[in-house]
Amino acid sequence: MIENKQQSLGIVFALVGSLLFSTKAIFVKLSYQHQIDSISLLLLRMIFALPFYLFMIFRVVGQKWQSWISVKRKYWLALLVAAAMGYYLSSLLDFLGLQYIGASVERLILFIYPTFIAMISFFVFREKVTWLQAGALALSYVGLLFVFGNNLESISFDSHFWRGSFLILGCALTFAVFLVMNQWLIPKFGATSFTSISMAVACLIVIIHFLISQRISGLFNYPPIVYIYALAMATVATVIPSYIVNYAIQRIGATRSAILASVGPISTVSLAYLLLGERLLPAQLIGGILVVAGVTIVSVEMKRKK
Repeated sequence: MIENKQQSLGIVFALVGSLLFSTKAIFVKLSYQHQIDSISLLLLRMIFALPFYLFMIFRVVGQKWQSWISVKRKYWLALLVAAAMGYYLSSLLDFLGLQYIGASVERLILFIYPTFIAMISFFVFREKVTWLQAGALALSYVGLLFVFGNNLESISFDSHFWRGSFLILGCALTFAVFLVMNQWLIPKFGATSFTSISMAVACLIVIIHFLISQRISGLFNYPPIVYIYALAMATVATVIPSYIVNYAIQRIGATRSAILASVGPISTVSLAYLLLGERLLPAQLIGGILVVAGVTIVSVEMKRKK
């Protein structure tokens, strides 16, 4: 009975975590309606999220201090690179891309990041790709072509659609590299410590970027609703789901969590329709279904092989 309850809780947490993660692009697009630039919005998100991660660092520092000291310098350097790649560069590309394309298309493009992980594993680590994975990869990219739709007739970085799409593809690729690095860094630091330290490092990088490119006084000139959106993005779409998804994986496993994560794009498309008035073309809806199906198969196959 207790085990069934734990399983049910795990399923609920996986679904809720995926739904919360899916709100990030919505908060970004709502914030952009008030003329805030991408680096300022990213900084606000980081500033609001940072206290939660610092709390987690201080909470475990007494238990982990000795193990942290024993970690070799090369792993600390790798952690810095991973933080810059995953929590800074990937996020920045995402925020920049959302200036040009809708939240629905962004989510469908970004959702293909597991296919990049599969290809990195094949080309860099020589891991075998099953026929099912290969077919799922093909299905995902056929779906992506449908998502691009009529825009395939004129591919140009001068086009807002393609500029945004290329930026989101860059976001997906850098996030995939970040997750690949996670696989050998998390055992060295622990999941909570790695996530919290990486976020703190990324926040420092974002602050430096902002101070180089912007005036600090400009950060306080936005309408109050922008700060509410940023706070919601930091808590509802970042901190809370990062922990409850980890809880779900512990309870129901990575494979079932990956399957349940497929509700994320569906949620984003629905919220974008309700809150932003975005409407996908029929071909893009078909493409979205193919992308979600293909990526889910790829994710499940990767988890099973492990």
